[in-house]
Amino acid sequence: MSKDGLDSNSFLVVAIDFGTTYSGYAFQFRHDYEEDKIRSIFANTSWVAGDGNGLMSWKTPTTLLLNSDDSFNSFGYEAEEIYHELIENEEHHGYHYFRRFKMMLYDKTIMSRDVTIEDSGGREYPARSVFKHSIEYLKKHFYQTIEKRSLDLEPRDIKWVLTVPAIWNEPAKQFMREAAVEAGIPSDNLTLALEPEAASLFCKYVPAEKQMDGEGVNMKIVPFSIGTRYMVLDLGGGTGDVTVHEVIDVNSLKELNVASGGAWGGTNVDKAYFNMLESIFGEDVMKKFKTERRTDMLEFQRDFEVKKRHVRDKVGQSSRPVTISIPAYLSECVREMKGWSLQTAISNSEFADKIKVRPGNKFAIARELMETLFAKPKEQILQHIKDVLNNQKSEDKITAILMVGGFSTSDIIVDAVKETFPDIRVVVPPDPGLAVVKGAVLYGHAPLTITSRVCKYTYGVASYGDFKEGIHPTEKRIETEEEVLCTDIFSKFIEAGQSIEVNESIHQIYDVTKPHSPMALTIFATRDKNPEFTTDEQCVKLGSITIKPPKEGWKKGAKIKVSMKFGGTEFEVHAADESKPDEIYTTQFDFLH
Repeated sequence: MSKDGLDSNSFLVVAIDFGTTYSGYAFQFRHDYEEDKIRSIFANTSWVAGDGNGLMSWKTPTTLLLNSDDSFNSFGYEAEEIYHELIENEEHHGYHYFRRFKMMLYDKTIMSRDVTIEDSGGREYPARSVFKHSIEYLKKHFYQTIEKRSLDLEPRDIKWVLTVPAIWNEPAKQFMREAAVEAGIPSDNLTLALEPEAASLFCKYVPAEKQMDGEGVNMKIVPFSIGTRYMVLDLGGGTGDVTVHEVIDVNSLKELNVASGGAWGGTNVDKAYFNMLESIFGEDVMKKFKTERRTDMLEFQRDFEVKKRHVRDKVGQSSRPVTISIPAYLSECVREMKGWSLQTAISNSEFADKIKVRPGNKFAIARELMETLFAKPKEQILQHIKDVLNNQKSEDKITAILMVGGFSTSDIIVDAVKETFPDIRVVVPPDPGLAVVKGAVLYGHAPLTITSRVCKYTYGVASYGDFKEGIHPTEKRIETEEEVLCTDIFSKFIEAGQSIEVNESIHQIYDVTKPHSPMALTIFATRDKNPEFTTDEQCVKLGSITIKPPKEGWKKGAKIKVSMKFGGTEFEVHAADESKPDEIYTTQFDFLH
């Protein structure tokens, strides 16, 4: 790492943005980064549905198809189309099909390497294999792209960056890292980047505010100025992440809040839409349609995906309805199972005055009804922003909201944020769905541009202290030859919500209590800021370090210096006998069972 924070060992940085709904990658050569940080980032934006139906995306669907022998078949749009063709021909039996499976890692505090995931047929399948095949596909697709440049790249020349939501817990992060390593990405060349941080880095170079020149004459548009405090609202398909950053100088950012968020991404709109159709036509009709005409269902979903992105026009809410094509088989199912026409089914529903059937088998859905499909995630997003703003210190006033992620292409969501917070500038960069992956490339070149983070948990070790009669529980009382001690005391290193410099270490000194026994240090984490004991309900054991005594035993009064390194994407603990500072014990904890 060079003095300016650049990772000087990487000739090329490749970032993979593995999303709930869509995934993709971007890359940049070091010499291009040094000449122009933004314009020279290449993102593959040519993902197109194979049937040419007009649906183009910055990424390809996070959809995987495996053969009956568990080998890889296809990924993305290709996987969708092949699988649905197999179904049409009754040849899909034995295949494994997975769609939007990333959410299984959300909010996991305990995970196993052997955790399983259901395929489309309800069969359990090793989740790690699903993630491994998906990452491996994106890696190979990158190599196919770069081969066109006739470059002879060695594995050591490439720095890989894999994005993860900031609200994920450590087990989920470790799960993704191990899946990537299994996919052939060298662990030493792999870095995890938090999605909203990556987006923030990208937008640090995007013009976001007006500024007069030194003469006070010419107006220009520049990135956020030094001292600006802004919220990053990263809205994807599955989750929404919120962080707050401050611009420290031209090259660095500081995190002001613990990352937060929830499962209020764009897929909630899809769910609301199909729930509405079930209420109109019946769950049995929609199930039959989905089961027997998978290809038609796929086209139906894609058509809605295109239309939901821009429900409003450029000048505001239009009176024109949103038109969505109706598969002929859906009409047949309604007539066969209910004895109704589509129009009769709609007329008998609560949406009679909001949906019409037009010639050519099309729905004409009133725009105000379309907007109600966004109601739940919109309400959750707005409420969370309010909560974050209300909890800010007066000196940390937020002056801008930076909206990124695929769901930030929605006019409804963007307009709602602007209308609800009129005194805060709302900035949406060009192609907000690419902000994360492009920012991850920048992070790969210069990870130290994030100078400090806010600790998510309180960390400490189990220790002994003087037993206090009437205060400490009797079951924690132990006697030695010299004293009466209390066990399981939480010796705190850092507390949740505390700001700390990236890679900063905090030290504590502990007395050796048994002259000839190994010194065992057990590390715990909790959301509680001031835990009393490591046995408290919210405390989670992370792991242990054991330091062996010298052959002659510990010297009288021996002390162990324990250092915890915080602020990075990897959590490390170091321990050493103070009399032998060169002999350091280090561990990175295994969060998977």
